[in-house]
Amino acid sequence: MEQNLYEQLVERKNKGEKLEWKNITKEQLEELFEKRSDSVIAELYGVSKSQVTSKRRKWDIKLINYTVKNFLSENSNKALFENLNQSSKERLLDENNTDTLSIALTHYLFRNGPVEDMHADGKLSQEDMKTLNKFMVNRISGLLKTIHNEEWLKLELLFNFYSLFGKNWDTPVPDTNEIDALYLNKF
Repeated sequence: MEQNLYEQLVERKNKGEKLEWKNITKEQLEELFEKRSDSVIAELYGVSKSQVTSKRRKWDIKLINYTVKNFLSENSNKALFENLNQSSKERLLDENNTDTLSIALTHYLFRNGPVEDMHADGKLSQEDMKTLNKFMVNRISGLLKTIHNEEWLKLELLFNFYSLFGKNWDTPVPDTNEIDALYLNKF
C-alpha cells in the first residue's frame, strides 16, 4: 500500500532529515490537515501549534473545505445535502475514526468548557485533567463502539438505567452555537 504524505514525512524525519516548516506548500498542508490536527503537524515539523494554525488561516485551509471537497469528489451527481449528510455519517461511523472522534467529542463536550477554566484557575491539577480526559475519551469511545456494532439493546439499557438519575436537573437547552459556527465557516 502506498504511504500517505504524513507517513512519508514521519519516515524521512525518523531517518534524521529535518523537515523545514518554511518549505511546506499549501497543498501539503491541506493534505496533512485532512487527517491530522494542528498539534500533530506542529510536532512533525518542530514548530508551535499556533504557527500551523496561523499558516492554515493565511492559506484559508479549514475543516469545512475538507468536508465539502470530500463530498463533491465522491458525490458530484447526487442530491447535494442528502448525500453530504449520508457521506458524513459513513465517515463518522467508520471504525477507524473512533479514536479521533472520541478525542474530538471529549474536547467539544467537556474539555473546552468550564472544566478548562477550572484547570486554568488552579482548581484542577494537570493529573486531574489527565484522569478526567482519559475517563471521558474512554466512555465516548465505548459509546461509539456500541453504536458502530449496532448494539441498540445495550444502548437502550444504558439509557434506561441512567434516565433514573438527574430528574431534578434543569431541562436541557440545545447549544448548537459552535456546531453552527463551524458549519457556516465562521470558526
